[in-house]
Amino acid sequence: MSNVIQFLEAMGQRPAMSPADYAATVAALDVDDAQREALLEGDQAGLNQLLDGRMKMVFAVFAPLEDVPDSLPDDDGDGVPDQDVPDQGEPEPLQK
Repeated sequence: MSNVIQFLEAMGQRPAMSPADYAATVAALDVDDAQREALLEGDQAGLNQLLDGRMKMVFAVFAPLEDVPDSLPDDDGDGVPDQDVPDQGEPEPLQK
């Protein structure tokens, strides 16, 4: 794993640091000058390019286009299947 990736991972695990502490930490890293400059400037795209990262990352959740029948009945019509909860009897009255 590259030093830059290890640095970014470590940064994600610690609380925020002051800009001066961040600059001192980046200055002490064993990385090339272009990577150091990208880190100091917060240049995400430039750093990604320097590290040969992916150009685009996509996360998607695909929903069905048609209505899918519910596996549980929806007796109250709220669109959420009713849960089969075992009957636990009547609740005890609250005591004052």
